[in-house]
Amino acid sequence: MGILSTLSLAAQALKAHQLAIQTTGHNLANAATPGFSRQRVDLVSEVPSFSGGVLIGQGVDVAGVTSIIDHFAEAELLSLNSDVGYSDAQSRALNSVQEAIPISGGVNGALSELFSALSDLSNNPAGTTERIGVIAKARALGENLSQTRQILTSLQSNLDSDIQSAVQRVNNLTEQIAGLNQKIFVTETGRETANDFRDQRQTLLQELTNLTGATAREDSKQLTVTIGGLLLVGGARFATLDSDAVNPNGLHSVTYRGPDGSSFDASALITSGKIGSVLAARDGQVQDVIDRLDLFAQTLVTQFNTQHALGFTLTGVAGGNLFTPIAATAGASANVEVDAALAADPRLVAAAASATAVPGDNRNALALIGLRSTNVAALGGVTLEDNFLTLVGDVGARAQAAQSRADFQKTLLTNTQARRESTSGVNIDEEMVKLIQFQRAFESSSLMVRTADEMYQTLIEMVR
Repeated sequence: MGILSTLSLAAQALKAHQLAIQTTGHNLANAATPGFSRQRVDLVSEVPSFSGGVLIGQGVDVAGVTSIIDHFAEAELLSLNSDVGYSDAQSRALNSVQEAIPISGGVNGALSELFSALSDLSNNPAGTTERIGVIAKARALGENLSQTRQILTSLQSNLDSDIQSAVQRVNNLTEQIAGLNQKIFVTETGRETANDFRDQRQTLLQELTNLTGATAREDSKQLTVTIGGLLLVGGARFATLDSDAVNPNGLHSVTYRGPDGSSFDASALITSGKIGSVLAARDGQVQDVIDRLDLFAQTLVTQFNTQHALGFTLTGVAGGNLFTPIAATAGASANVEVDAALAADPRLVAAAASATAVPGDNRNALALIGLRSTNVAALGGVTLEDNFLTLVGDVGARAQAAQSRADFQKTLLTNTQARRESTSGVNIDEEMVKLIQFQRAFESSSLMVRTADEMYQTLIEMVR
């Protein structure tokens, strides 16, 4: 082994340790970068050469730069991001519904106040003031029902807007992932590592699964992403979603536009992630509460009108409607209004059960109060109050269960992220130790260069 071979060995060592220092610096620079996986320079002993009957070492070589990745944790993070996206969106939607229909005050409180006003009327069936009080409380009940429905429909509109913004973000993500697919393929086909591109792609993929619940499979360095059997990303090709189309309910549907040009409504196929949860809440859970509120409102109007019509007014004529009749269930809670004629003339409030007993008869007022404890077939055989309280209880139970699921899923995600960081994250103390180690190795290689140079100069001096 000659002096030139020694110089070559030292130069190769300098290059290897310089790369190790650079990689360590890269790790330190990205210690706070989300999704970054620490990298390691794989140093290996160079293949020895056979000279003079012995094997002589040829120094160090770099086998490659490897990202330290826990593939199981990365896969689990994708699944958990999908679950968190779904449960968190569901919890927020149900909490908003719960706030719209409180157990105290609101519709339930207004109904109780109407019964209280009727009780006052039963104590003084000839009173005009008490009749005005009944009309005011009936009007307040209608306003509460209308406001509650408006809050719920506004919530649907907000959820609809969430879908539109989420769809736009999905399109950005699929395009970026497809671009990174191409970069990784080109880089690694050239026998280079694409560690940073892979980290970026994985981070984007986690966000995409949070939004859509998509699943991913890698084949030949290319990532294929699907959702509900639909291709979102395949190599450098990607699909897009849009929410321009409006369904019969006036809300936006999600249209899939494939890389091949195909296009159709995919709302029913997206059942996971944030978008799947928002669709389910908007079209299912919130709409169910609106439908039940409408049925409650229509039934309430029918029950009160039927009983009120059996009574007699202060003028001795048969009672008419207390509320304006509602024919259709859909939209009923937005249309509960006091009958216009009765609102104009409080004497038309029918407290008596007989024309001959006016003005001292309170039996129809008592019968109206009795609606509080009357089981109604249209509401499943329960009272008006119990039906509404059941609705409130159901929403509360679902909101609590959704919150518990969301908290649990977030805990699992946090734990998995911590496990991922314990393997792939950058430990600054460890990297500083490595930096010193590689620095010393680099200095030793530099010393070898100087020593070989001195040997070479000595030989030159000897031949002069």
